[in-house]
Amino acid sequence: MACNNCPPDPKLQKDVPFRIIEQEGYDNTSCNNCGARHLDIVMANALAVMIGHGCRSKDARLFDVGTPLIVIGCPLAFAPRLKTDELILIADNIDQKVAEKLVEIPEIKGVIKRVGIPTQSVGILDTNSKPHTYELLAGCDMRCDVVASSFGELCIYKNQSKIHIEFGRESPEKMQVLEGLYIQGHLTGKTVVDGFCGPGTLGLMCVLAGAKHVILNDAWRTAIENTLINIEANKEILGVGIKVEKMVDTSTLPDIGNETVHVAQAKGDGVVIDVFHGDFRKLLNVEEVDDFDICLIDTYPSVDATEFTRHDTTGRMVII
Repeated sequence: MACNNCPPDPKLQKDVPFRIIEQEGYDNTSCNNCGARHLDIVMANALAVMIGHGCRSKDARLFDVGTPLIVIGCPLAFAPRLKTDELILIADNIDQKVAEKLVEIPEIKGVIKRVGIPTQSVGILDTNSKPHTYELLAGCDMRCDVVASSFGELCIYKNQSKIHIEFGRESPEKMQVLEGLYIQGHLTGKTVVDGFCGPGTLGLMCVLAGAKHVILNDAWRTAIENTLINIEANKEILGVGIKVEKMVDTSTLPDIGNETVHVAQAKGDGVVIDVFHGDFRKLLNVEEVDDFDICLIDTYPSVDATEFTRHDTTGRMVII
């Protein structure tokens, strides 16, 4: 939020050429009290660097800079004021030289080059697909979304160049599904499988909902690495009072897991969390996963999730 001494919202027009904004004049200095700058000012600063290095035309607009991702993602009713290393920028048509100049802007923590079209999901669709990732050109791509539900809040960390961007409109809908399962008695004291766990959001939220055993699985190695970070980061909230025990070094895992590997386990305060890397279709044949109460199926929108539920006649699998 703006402090009492912050300049007012600059109200920069995002759909006009930047030269017009420059001609009208704007104050790009930091607040002399808190040191923060308005998001639009930071984006204008980035656009000026891009224009100066020839990767944007002189008629480029603020809309043409790229996608700004706040390092700590939470719902805001206003454009944020940013301090040091609080923004990750995803941009098209950019090279490493320009990216290195952009991270010299104090507020920009990292610069990611978008690969493909914006609607193409980052990660893998299934074990037979080619990974689709963005390219981290400069700085660091680790950021965190604060995910809220009626059970509580979790900090979900992600290497954003390799993990699907999901925040805002999509996440609350999924939380509503979990809250519905909770009300129906499907989570408290139950064993829950999160078959396509990504960075662990849904499965770890089930721990907050009272699940006694949560099994997290993903075929994408980066997702498993982020899941382990998120167990550690949230373990006091989750009630996992001991250090996570790793069965394997994640650096030795393939990028895409085919065979099921038991990666780690965390225990404490009446809950067990197991982490697996591999193809979901083989996960259900693993002895530790044979007896479960409910399985969450959260695939990308372009994937037909019925492929993974069609053999289930027990009603234990829920498509999110």
